[in-house]
Amino acid sequence: MSTYNIQTVSKSTKTKLGVIGLIALPIVAAMYSSGSMTLEPVPQILTSGVFPIGFTLFSWGIAAKMAMKMRK
Repeated sequence: MSTYNIQTVSKSTKTKLGVIGLIALPIVAAMYSSGSMTLEPVPQILTSGVFPIGFTLFSWGIAAKMAMKMRK
C-alpha cells in the first residue's frame, strides 16, 4: 500500500466519523438536556422551538452534504 492510499483511508475514516457525529449531536444534546438517557423525550425536545429545529436541520444538512461528497 502506498503512502497516498494510507492518507486516503485515514481521511475517509475521519469523514465518516464526522458524519456520524453530526447526525448524533442533536440527539445527544436533547438527551442531555432532558436529564434522562432515554429516547422518548427526544422528538418532543427537537421540535419544541425554532432553535432546536434549526440546529437539527443544520447539523443533519451538513452531515448529508459530507456524506454525498464522500460517495463521489
